Amino acid sequence: MATFKPVIFATNNHIKSDGTTNIKIRIYHNKQSQYIASPYYVQPEHMGEDGNILSSYKNCELLNYELGEIIQRYRGIDIKLGKERVSRMSCMDLKEHIIAAVEPDYEFIDFIAFSRNVIAETAKDRTREWYETSLSAFIWWIKKEKIDARDITSKKIEDYIKQLTVSGQNSNPMEPGGISNYVRGLRALYNKCKDHYNDEDHNIIRIHNNPFPKGVVPAYRRKKKSVSVSDIQKIKSYVPRTKREEIAKDVFLASIYLIGINVSDLFKLTNKEYKRGRITYERSKTNTDDNIYNYPLSIRVEPELQDILDKYSDGRLFSALHLRYNNSKNFMRATNEGLDDICTELKLPYKITTNWARHTWATIARNKAGVPKADVDFCLGHVNNDTKMADIYIDIDYGIFDEANRKVLDLLK
Repeated sequence: MATFKPVIFATNNHIKSDGTTNIKIRIYHNKQSQYIASPYYVQPEHMGEDGNILSSYKNCELLNYELGEIIQRYRGIDIKLGKERVSRMSCMDLKEHIIAAVEPDYEFIDFIAFSRNVIAETAKDRTREWYETSLSAFIWWIKKEKIDARDITSKKIEDYIKQLTVSGQNSNPMEPGGISNYVRGLRALYNKCKDHYNDEDHNIIRIHNNPFPKGVVPAYRRKKKSVSVSDIQKIKSYVPRTKREEIAKDVFLASIYLIGINVSDLFKLTNKEYKRGRITYERSKTNTDDNIYNYPLSIRVEPELQDILDKYSDGRLFSALHLRYNNSKNFMRATNEGLDDICTELKLPYKITTNWARHTWATIARNKAGVPKADVDFCLGHVNNDTKMADIYIDIDYGIFDEANRKVLDLLK
């Protein structure tokens, strides 16, 4: 087991202007030493070699008692860990565990505060928004801003899911896909919380819960979101009543002409991505945790798309959209509202949103234009785990993109 002793450093760089120096608690373990600062200061001559404050210090008994209390607390943490566990820890590991264990909130792991820190440090916009909406829905349900991570149980998650099937934040029952999305986001945050607070190398497990066992998270079955060729032709012929409808119509068609580009990616396009009659970009939403196997998508600008680019670009690609909307979230919301209005006016049997463009292009390419399924995957930028190593060595042939896209667009005339 480790030993603990009050010590001071009496060199010039440790002495304050008033002649005092900080009393530190030395941890000696596995032939190594580490130090934790105490809140107390004394002049060096008042500290004995045995670690006791000498009687020459007027409050020596009180100070020795309080230092003893600190050491007893540290020793108690050491004892609770157990000899076998501590023997596998470095002195630095032990110090860090002690520092964490003496914090006032050590016995309460604030899952919501932790999750908000994760969200603040998440770089990818879509992932950050996913975490935010997942956490927001959970806070709405538990009706409080603090909850111990260990109080989140599988029973709570089951009750939460039941609530969402009855009524979500907007007072309407949620679709299975939306519920799955919320619960998976919450699970991702919870797993990060466990990874942060648990030290499996030294068997220090502060969060034992597994509130997301297999079967609790609803299986996500992607709904079919494809628009028929005849309905796309109706949308193309539709005369917008408002500017919002006009933009929604053009953006939806542009998304199809760009092989189902995500609308947030479309909003981010600049002149940098538009060169020599092609738009080349990398998807912000990918199916892998890293970008090792992802490849840029390069799409030839067909005449149908060029008309829309000319309409909304003035020196900068889609400059008119940026003048109207200050961020992609507002842009997407307004576009979806415009599409909803168009669907109502055309009496279409579905309510289209921006992500229907991607499903629509893929469905028409495969079922109507006869594009092989592997080429559809390739054009959409999907990473095939069975062939991803081969993809490293095979040069990208964007002619496949051009041929497939032209076949789809010809069907939409």
